[in-house]
Amino acid sequence: MPKKLTSKNLEVLSELMILEELAYKKTSQCESQLKDQQLKDQCKTLAENHKNRYTVLNDYLASHN
Repeated sequence: MPKKLTSKNLEVLSELMILEELAYKKTSQCESQLKDQQLKDQCKTLAENHKNRYTVLNDYLASHN
């Protein structure tokens, strides 16, 4: 059985998730506004990376409930 997270750890985890979500939204928005395909592709990759990290953090949180 996984250990319960401390309130400090929950706070840090929550902040990380908020930042990853914000970074995902910003990079997705940039992708939609750019014309240069190479830059669009880079923004898409960045957005996917932020989304993946958010998912990993969320899964970690769920495993400790």
